[in-house]
Amino acid sequence: MNLGRTGAHSSPVTDTSPVFKGEAPPGVPPLKASPIEIVRSLRRYRETVWLASSGAAGDGFYSVLRYAIRFVRLLVLLSVWDVVFASRDLAGVAALGTVQTYTLVAGAFGTFLDARTDLGEAIWDGRIATWFVAPVPVFGHAIAVMMGRWAPSFGAFTLPVLLAAPLIGVDARPASLVAGMLFVPSLACSVTIGLAVDLLLASLMVATGWSVWDMQRLRTSFGTLLTGAVIPLAFFPWGLGAVLAWTPLAAMASAPLRIYTGDGDAWNLMAGQVVWVVVMGGASIAIWSRMRERLVGYGG
Repeated sequence: MNLGRTGAHSSPVTDTSPVFKGEAPPGVPPLKASPIEIVRSLRRYRETVWLASSGAAGDGFYSVLRYAIRFVRLLVLLSVWDVVFASRDLAGVAALGTVQTYTLVAGAFGTFLDARTDLGEAIWDGRIATWFVAPVPVFGHAIAVMMGRWAPSFGAFTLPVLLAAPLIGVDARPASLVAGMLFVPSLACSVTIGLAVDLLLASLMVATGWSVWDMQRLRTSFGTLLTGAVIPLAFFPWGLGAVLAWTPLAAMASAPLRIYTGDGDAWNLMAGQVVWVVVMGGASIAIWSRMRERLVGYGG
């Protein structure tokens, strides 16, 4: 795929473009913008969120089928834990009720704990070319689309699952009021780290020429298991869970879920997430800045 590659008779891309000089594209307020300019910029994101939300809500039957599959998968996981605790003595690891709550919340907030955008797909199919001329930053546009798709999912799946928890024998309440309150900023940190991973993988895709399917398989391979979203890290063999607890993978799913269920020191878990937000966020932005120049100026 060649984006931005100049032909034999076309003018080359110069470094006077706002993309190269770090300036805001047309319509995007500069760093020292007035409050009015900032509000106008946020309105553009709001419109993108609304369009993406409307499109996701309009899927109709396919949305219902997707939510039904997710709910059945959640029921199967809960049943598996019932069987596991009935056949083994795991009282020293965790209580069945805690694991059930952990699994239910992980299923209900699954899309939030594995935040992904369409950036990789846009690079692969060429849509990224139109994103670069949009009046909002490229990754900001991708995040707005992601948030728009989250809105129907939250209303049609997350809330109903939490409300229906007593009907399937699971206590969905947080361990305490403090745990419930801290879950919100912890989930925000989880989303931020997930977006940083998404940006790093998109940069890797530009650097290596790998396909979007390679990137998605790579993301799914560690995002499904090693983050603790499916199996709590305490159940990992050979002390692997204790090692993973120090990685950004655990900060994506295990940390907010442990905070919600009261497993571990919530403040220490939050502190670890904040550290990874700074590290992963800074690294992803720096690397993407270099890959973006290559993508636009040299054809990817």
